[in-house]
Amino acid sequence: MKRRTPAFEATSARFVQSDGIELLAFHGCGYLGLGHDERVQAAATDAIGRYGTSGLASRTTSGTLDLHERLETRLAEFLDVESALVLSDGYLADLAIVATLAERARKAPPSTRDPIGLMDADDHPSLVEAARLAGLRTMDYGSGDLTRAVALLDAQKDARPIVLTDGVFAMHGRLAAVGDLLRHLPEDGTMVVDDCHGVGVLGEKGRGTLEAFGIDDPRVVVTGSLAKAFGSSGGFIAGTTEHIEAVRSGAASFITTTALSPPLAAAALRSIELIESEPERLERLRANTGQLHRSARRLGIRSSGTFMPVLLMPFDHFTEARRVSAALHIEGIFAPAIRYPGAPDGGVIRVAVTSEHTAADIRRLEECLERHLRPQD
Repeated sequence: MKRRTPAFEATSARFVQSDGIELLAFHGCGYLGLGHDERVQAAATDAIGRYGTSGLASRTTSGTLDLHERLETRLAEFLDVESALVLSDGYLADLAIVATLAERARKAPPSTRDPIGLMDADDHPSLVEAARLAGLRTMDYGSGDLTRAVALLDAQKDARPIVLTDGVFAMHGRLAAVGDLLRHLPEDGTMVVDDCHGVGVLGEKGRGTLEAFGIDDPRVVVTGSLAKAFGSSGGFIAGTTEHIEAVRSGAASFITTTALSPPLAAAALRSIELIESEPERLERLRANTGQLHRSARRLGIRSSGTFMPVLLMPFDHFTEARRVSAALHIEGIFAPAIRYPGAPDGGVIRVAVTSEHTAADIRRLEECLERHLRPQD
């Protein structure tokens, strides 16, 4: 059976090996290169020796590990919130918090209507699926259409609205208008910000979209992934202690699932420490992000989301995206052509830089793109 994507025999923060060939790689979401940091890997190895490889069972039914509790404490400190909860996947984090909020809204007097989920048209599928499974009556306010969002909020104040939004819409290069939405959210409303692509990237200390906007509001719950900037795997929910304890005691997707693998928890814990102690890592990422988008402008590529270390190059036809990706591959560069829910019509080449790429790496990418973006005879 033909593979849809390459199979890699080895990877590093800058390279992948495919079919025995080393390629300079611009892909994925390991924005800070921490998944390949020797200290992060050593923490994972040490955890295997102490706890084994598996979380074994549900933390609720079979006991938790002190490692999970330490990770949750450090996550809450890093994100500057009251509390955090770690799950085995970021997708599960959205399922758990949305189900919990929907159930609480139904039971809280004096509401006589089912809770409403207000959603951006470009929300990640995990939020869409979470709303569906939670039985939320959803309303779509378009792609960042603030006027429509405000009108919907004003019309639904008696229904305890729950706003569900990405913090960073990674396939569209835009930020959610979190502050504007909050100003119109009633006091008994809630907002879930899935900040998978914001945490570790945005804000002075890398705390994500809320830090970038200067937002500190108890109505906001943040979800995210440990598999991106943190270089591990798993998911988390962060917010007030009240919200976190409600998930811990009532969400089936937390209570009945196996705990996060100990080496992954240990890796994420070490990554948080390194992000805090090595601010130069985030500085390198931002320098590379700037260089990437300046290269795009020189090549005549319309560059959106210049705050993100990702460049999306749209093509009218997926075959053209594949042609350019294949040409880069021949020159020793991996930048995948993809089709993705919510991506522009046709196809895109998704280019991602990390803190570990060098200026020379990005210049090499620009030179290769310049050769292969021109129309073919």
